[in-house]
Amino acid sequence: MRIVLISLCTPTLYNVRAASALPYHLLKGLQEIESVEAVIYSFNINELSSADLTVVEKELNAKIHIIKPPSWIKWMFRLKLSFLRIFMRYPICAYYGIHEGLVQDISGLKPDCVWIYGEELAHIAKKFGGLHRIVTMPDCESLYFYRLLSKPWVRNSFLEKVRALCGFTQYNRYEKASSVTDNNLTYHFVGKEDASFYKENNPFSQVIFLPHPLYEYNETRKVGFHHPLRVLFAGRYDLYCKHGADSLLQELEIQSRTEECNDTLCKGIEVTFLGKGWENWVSKLRKVGLRVQHINFVDDYISEICNHDIQVNTIDVGTGTKGKVLDAIANGLLEIGTKYSLENIDVSSPESCFLYSKPQEFIFILKDIVNRPSLYEEKAKLGMAQVRVTHDRCRIARALFKKGESSRNEE
Repeated sequence: MRIVLISLCTPTLYNVRAASALPYHLLKGLQEIESVEAVIYSFNINELSSADLTVVEKELNAKIHIIKPPSWIKWMFRLKLSFLRIFMRYPICAYYGIHEGLVQDISGLKPDCVWIYGEELAHIAKKFGGLHRIVTMPDCESLYFYRLLSKPWVRNSFLEKVRALCGFTQYNRYEKASSVTDNNLTYHFVGKEDASFYKENNPFSQVIFLPHPLYEYNETRKVGFHHPLRVLFAGRYDLYCKHGADSLLQELEIQSRTEECNDTLCKGIEVTFLGKGWENWVSKLRKVGLRVQHINFVDDYISEICNHDIQVNTIDVGTGTKGKVLDAIANGLLEIGTKYSLENIDVSSPESCFLYSKPQEFIFILKDIVNRPSLYEEKAKLGMAQVRVTHDRCRIARALFKKGESSRNEE
């Protein structure tokens, strides 16, 4: 099978300065079930070096060609004029394109599929009429800004509201302008709500949702909780989780001061923050007697998370599938998270994970795990088994590239 991939970022084993791991693992998954000849044309927005590009070429058995972005965009950022984006009709990366000569070169390869990665490149699909095409979005950006506008901390800030409205308008307009009604063109999402939202705006387009593929996991890891329990907060303290984290950790701080919780939590758990920006909460939780450590960065992420029993995710805005959540469940951690943390992952609360909506629920669950660890170990095992099947990258690659029509979940 011959595939030509046109991508904003260069595929990598792990995300490197962009969501670059998804195309890497989908291609890997396809290569594990079929002979694949891959040619990659990348704008390399994640700025891989020549040495890194050579490594990726070898790992994917592919030839990588770098496409230069529009020079005016480079100058815009060099001259610190990026604020002008707000006046543009479309998102800035939607102005990336390929010249007619390259279109002819790619068509001349007679690919079985022209695969476009990155929503902002969706318009390129129009240049390859007649060929089988897939656009992997992978999230619907207009849905992200739509959800953002529902948050009180956005609505109550004039600047944040303007930013979100601008983002929604640009992406919504672009999605409608770039969408094509064509039986040979499929728009692929890793979020069910993302696919539905896009389909509502573009009702005649072919849209599919497929689960997010697993990247890497420790196949030999056995689930067995430590004492005290090792509780992990993974990811940066940023826009996506900040407000949810503040309310949850504030409740943990308050409850840890009470005699009952102090006896249960301070003696029964160890908290680790893996990511930047958590310093303030590390200090606060230590003051109330909790055992806390903070790790800014690790070379081997999978190896590190396997040192823990429970992962907590407080994401309260976002779309698609949260990779760190999927990684944790696949490696046997019991996941406790918000609605947006757990969406599009094949687990169900309370059988194989825990969905909480209020911080008090989180405290109750955490105390119960301390008191009945063996019960919750079984839930973690069930979640691990489920996602390793449903989110298997070979299974998803086969469905995406039409090797198993019955596996496709068309919206």
